[in-house]
Amino acid sequence: MIQSSWRRVLAGFLGAGLLVLGGCSSGRASTKVEEDWLARVPEAQMEEVRKARLVQDKARDEVARAEVAVKDGKQAVEVARARVDATEARMKTDEAALKAARETARAADISRAEAAVRESDLELTAAQAEVDFRERAVKTREALQEMRDRELAVADAELAQAEYLALLRSGDVRARELSAADFSDALQKARSEAWETQQQVDALLQQQRQSQARWRQLDAQLRAYGGGGRQ
Repeated sequence: MIQSSWRRVLAGFLGAGLLVLGGCSSGRASTKVEEDWLARVPEAQMEEVRKARLVQDKARDEVARAEVAVKDGKQAVEVARARVDATEARMKTDEAALKAARETARAADISRAEAAVRESDLELTAAQAEVDFRERAVKTREALQEMRDRELAVADAELAQAEYLALLRSGDVRARELSAADFSDALQKARSEAWETQQQVDALLQQQRQSQARWRQLDAQLRAYGGGGRQ
């Protein structure tokens, strides 16, 4: 009897313990400080929060600028492609003129026509190089846009951490419901992702600069030859 009663008591303790543990594990990690909580934090303790908010605002502005840059880049690609189409059409005209000049067998006409074809060929090569540069620029800007998004995520995480620390230092008991490790982990993750995207931007930017250098070289050759301004 006594042994049976002890087992029932022990089972009761174990059951209660499992319920407590289950209640603890059901809580989800949170890295958000409610605004109404911060309203009770003394103004003098909100300086770091204000600084973090300024950084966040600047990050949002950079995201908007990056979006506009991508749109502008895509428009530049379309303009460059139209230039290629126009140059190809002009080259066909010059080639037809050369064919006609050869049929006349007049040396002066053939010489002028051959010069026009050479100029059109160089102009087409330069135009195609510009398209390559513009397309690479768009890829770089798209990666930069992603990087700005990542930087905004970093600013968000920094602000959340600053708010948490302000709440904690104010002695608000609700800060105990949050975990400092959660805020630190979120910030570390955001910074890591931003760094990875920065590496992608750097690699694309290097390729873009190489493409731009080739285009400028060809464009300079075209201008030296006398083209670039021909309609």
